[in-house]
Amino acid sequence: LLFHRAILMSGSALAPWSLVGEPAKFAAYVSHHVNCSPDLPHQMLLKCLRDKPLSDIMSTPVRAPDFGNAFGPSVDGVVIGKFYTCTVGKIGSQMDGSHYSDYSVPSAPKPSAHLHNTLNTINAILLRKLAINKLSKYDMLVGVTRAEAYFVFNSEDVQYGIEADRRSKILKNYVKSTYSYHLNEILATIVNEYTDWERPIQHPINIRDETLEALSDARIVAPAVQTVDLHSADHRNSFLYVFDYQTKFGDFPQ
Repeated sequence: LLFHRAILMSGSALAPWSLVGEPAKFAAYVSHHVNCSPDLPHQMLLKCLRDKPLSDIMSTPVRAPDFGNAFGPSVDGVVIGKFYTCTVGKIGSQMDGSHYSDYSVPSAPKPSAHLHNTLNTINAILLRKLAINKLSKYDMLVGVTRAEAYFVFNSEDVQYGIEADRRSKILKNYVKSTYSYHLNEILATIVNEYTDWERPIQHPINIRDETLEALSDARIVAPAVQTVDLHSADHRNSFLYVFDYQTKFGDFPQ
């Protein structure tokens, strides 16, 4: 083996932001911006984009979704073609009697939107499990910090705290960008679990800290812990650390 150990710091392939949700949409933005038709066949579109100067591509006015990324890893069926065709195709054939790769054939019926989304979801889960299986060949150290979602807040939020309505707005955006169903129930659960109900008055600083903890747990800590749990199931050396040291000039007291 080229190396024997791996360190994951404040990130995991199981995190909700690890995959780009709508890569084709952002690819279309870039294509339009540099005058490459997004309707071109994939190979021709790729050639057109490769012929464009990097500065033109980088100047595309793309706004990343809240709590997500516009560019990054995605399940596209091209880079991960063999696994996508063999594994997810078999699942698709069991679900509706046809092979998923056959959808590219003009005479084959196109899948419904529900089936397409279901297969994409299954594919993402299987790919992540495959990544964990590969990662289990190595010893692993996973680290998180005390305030993982610190940069969600602006300078005024950090200094003065936030009110309950701002907390609701932030958490609503997170839930909407991460989940598809039962959004109100999920939001209510988050607020309930990350509110200190023993405090008679909810101070803006406390609301800020509770919101910070909720987002840190959801986006970084929980996926990291899940990664270590899956990794340790294969009886490898798995370690988890929490870095909470703050200097005397830090924003949080020691």
